[in-house]
Amino acid sequence: MKLTAPKTADEYFKVTEHAVRHFYVGLDSCWFYYKKALEHWDIGKIEQPLTEDNKDSIEKYLELSKKYFDLKFSEAMFAGGILQIAFIAIKLYSSNKSIPNSCETLLQPKHKTAIPFCIGRELHGIPIGLIIYAGRNQYSHWDDEESHEVTSNVFSALSDAFFNNAWSDLAFDLSNPTINVYANEILLTAMKWNSYDKYLQELKSMLMQKTSSITSP
Repeated sequence: MKLTAPKTADEYFKVTEHAVRHFYVGLDSCWFYYKKALEHWDIGKIEQPLTEDNKDSIEKYLELSKKYFDLKFSEAMFAGGILQIAFIAIKLYSSNKSIPNSCETLLQPKHKTAIPFCIGRELHGIPIGLIIYAGRNQYSHWDDEESHEVTSNVFSALSDAFFNNAWSDLAFDLSNPTINVYANEILLTAMKWNSYDKYLQELKSMLMQKTSSITSP
């Protein structure tokens, strides 16, 4: 049977719900270990010295957190799948043809494929649709030597936004040698889409926005 794109966004959300929910189940299976690790040790106390009283708790924390970090690549794959489905939703159903002021340093009229993604509420000074665009593209082409110009610009803007964040200051630096795929950082840190309900609510909201025709450069 040949598969065709649903005619409306609502139909698309219905036929992809099963897949997206399973991606979130996959994410939960990764998060499980770190949630359990935090039951044994408060990361805020990480500088406390090792003593006989806290030795067992710290060792259990390290054991479980290692299991979580061993699953980080899988976590990125689950997150990338969600970004891919969100990306296609915007590509199919966005009618936006304009470049908002907030995007003028990120893309130009020549970047026609990115313009429909300039929708949604702004996060870190960037429309969330464009964050999805960049995150999905990096996920799909993570083994390329160079990123697309718009993708690089968005990641640079996110790096600036998180510069003073002690936990995420390098989470969007495309030159970071410890990260190959940034999809989980985009989904969970930049957008905070940590549940199916948040994913669905955000997409429905942005695809219901009124759009206008492209402005002249």
